[in-house]
Amino acid sequence: MIKTPAYIHFHQPGLMTSVQDWARYDLVAYGVPYSGVMDRISMTLVNHLLHNPENAAVLEMAHIGPKMIFEMPTRIAFAGAEADIYLNDRPVKLGKIIEIEEDDVVWVKKFRRRQWLYMGIQGGLESEMVGKSRSWYKGITPREKVIKGDTLCYLYEERYFPPENSHSKIKANWYKDNVLKVYPGPEWNLVPKLLHNRILSKTFTISEQINRMAYQLEERMENDIPPILTAPVYPGTIQLTPGGQMIILMRDAQVTGGYPRILHVDIHSMNILAQKRAGEKVKFSIIVDE
Repeated sequence: MIKTPAYIHFHQPGLMTSVQDWARYDLVAYGVPYSGVMDRISMTLVNHLLHNPENAAVLEMAHIGPKMIFEMPTRIAFAGAEADIYLNDRPVKLGKIIEIEEDDVVWVKKFRRRQWLYMGIQGGLESEMVGKSRSWYKGITPREKVIKGDTLCYLYEERYFPPENSHSKIKANWYKDNVLKVYPGPEWNLVPKLLHNRILSKTFTISEQINRMAYQLEERMENDIPPILTAPVYPGTIQLTPGGQMIILMRDAQVTGGYPRILHVDIHSMNILAQKRAGEKVKFSIIVDE
């Protein structure tokens, strides 16, 4: 089938709207962050609903969503944060295929629960490929987030799509878990045993300082660990600063750091953490190799 470019026009950009796929691995050796979606479960869900490749690029948004006009027919689906989403002033649901016609307007308004919302589109978004990834990152791609008047390309197929009633069968309560599974980090053995117990028994509060680079926790822990040389860090690394603050690195974090790496959040728990909002609580459960 012939596929021709069509465009999404952004009349309102939203606050943190960007294109993301799984991650950018090829440029890490040059100091470029991994980037990629904050919540891989929701990305996987929308691409599965639309029969897209697993790594098809999606639209990621947070806090305030965009107002978009679609040039040509297609299909879209939303997953992740619970928000008020409208198609031509008609509310639509998460986890369902949405049929789009020429000049349809989709407006993502108030976010009600969770942090990050994802919109998949049939065939994926056609943003520029850099380092084998379409994920946006400042200084690497032309944009780090959508601005008013932007357009995004998708491919329109001039053929009939029979209606589908597919919807998500994934349980929607996975994000409610407040226990994050973690592995010991390289400097965990430098942490006193008493502090081990405190960290693993304490409930922590997500601070207001949350973004694509890191989630900071409000509570402070005593820290007598000597400083370390700059060393590799990854999304999920938990650093303990000299002031006793715990910082959990996220997708846009730098690839090296100088704070002790005391713990590392496992892959599934990273998705849970990503959907936490400021003021929500988390605990750590350590995974010990047997």
